[in-house]
Amino acid sequence: MKIILASESPSRRRALNMIGIAYETCPSRIDEKAIRDEDPGRLTQKLGEAKARQTAKQFPEAIIVAGDAVAAKGKKIFEKPRDKGEAEEFLKQLSGSEFHFITSLAVLHSQTGRMLSTVETLTINFRPLAQAEIRRYITRYDVLSYAGAFEDDAVHLFAERIGGSYNVGTALPVSRLLLFLREFGIEV
Repeated sequence: MKIILASESPSRRRALNMIGIAYETCPSRIDEKAIRDEDPGRLTQKLGEAKARQTAKQFPEAIIVAGDAVAAKGKKIFEKPRDKGEAEEFLKQLSGSEFHFITSLAVLHSQTGRMLSTVETLTINFRPLAQAEIRRYITRYDVLSYAGAFEDDAVHLFAERIGGSYNVGTALPVSRLLLFLREFGIEV
């Protein structure tokens, strides 16, 4: 059965490449701002599932893999920044603090409509960041493509501690993805 990744994200492609399976990409193009929830875990799960369902409309006989990610600190949810100014503000707010990187995974069998989904959390402690290093990071990386304005290189550069499901590098819980694919009969 054909596997479709409902994303063009290099991080999510990395997840499927790590597994070593053949797949196609077809981004869902949903209006992410139309789906809201105050709980970051529920928000990412709703978004991941909506992306899978939207993409399944184009592929009636496929396994659809989708997901979403946010960073969260207290009650504040950090999605992708609108611009570099907002990216700088995000990193200032995350500087010197503990926060969570939350990813969802939704795998949908489009023929049967069966959906498997999960949410996993990574706790990150960023050391205090200097204004100059924030600005250097923003000019060097495509921060507008990442929830919280950072990706796995930033974790290496800025984190003092991390704990939980390490999912920053792929923005999908890879271990759980393997299990879900096997549940749908995909040999991995």
